[in-house]
Amino acid sequence: DYYTVTTVDEALGLLAAQREKARVIAGATDLINELERGVRKGITTLIDITRVPGLAEITLDENDWVHLGPLVTHNQCAASPLLQARALPLAQACWEVGAPQIRNRATVAGNLITASPANDTISPLMAMDATVTLASSANGRRIVALRDFYTGVRRTVLQPDEMLIDIAFPALQATERGKFVTLALRRAQAISVIHVAVIVEFEPAADGSIVEQTIRRARIALGAVAPTIVRAADAEIYLAGQQLTPAVIEQAGQLAQLAARPIDDIR
Repeated sequence: DYYTVTTVDEALGLLAAQREKARVIAGATDLINELERGVRKGITTLIDITRVPGLAEITLDENDWVHLGPLVTHNQCAASPLLQARALPLAQACWEVGAPQIRNRATVAGNLITASPANDTISPLMAMDATVTLASSANGRRIVALRDFYTGVRRTVLQPDEMLIDIAFPALQATERGKFVTLALRRAQAISVIHVAVIVEFEPAADGSIVEQTIRRARIALGAVAPTIVRAADAEIYLAGQQLTPAVIEQAGQLAQLAARPIDDIR
């Protein structure tokens, strides 16, 4: 059964009735392939939310938090002036996903929910301390920190009657710098062998500059090195109070490796 809904409430009502038998689709770039391969068993209902208005917006609220609707695509993020200026690692990660056709259709929300430890957009969002808002018709809305959203390889806390309706994170400030880097077996259209998102917040100098100043806080998220995307806590703690000398960078890299617990797969 295929439903095209026009409101979030309509989608939540169908999820409440169908539960494990239903899946919400937007880009469907992962789900359709999985259904064709027989990986997803027992799904009898698809709920298409692409005609629900207002879900494809990237906004900045009065508290300086960025919000992504569940229909925001990877190419929207990569092309967004707001994200390029205030969330560069996410824009860089979205640019690395798939081919242009995939980026035009696949949503960031879908990438988060698929929950592969190699999914590129999870690490920058986790490094930026993102949250997701989940909604159900029975229990209303709840906000979950992205780092608490994942329970294992392709497993999340999302309940059968819930839908992800918002992704939010604090926009990067003038004292912060961020970067996303990925390593794969090809230069394009390849799943990451490893990727990393780093956010560094510096103590500002008297003149407001941050060049070669002391690190106030670091956030490092690693992808494809553990059952879920993980934060490199030991490296983050070490970097606080340090300056970015070659020796400090080398030591931080050594400490970041301690977070790696690779799963046993073909990559």
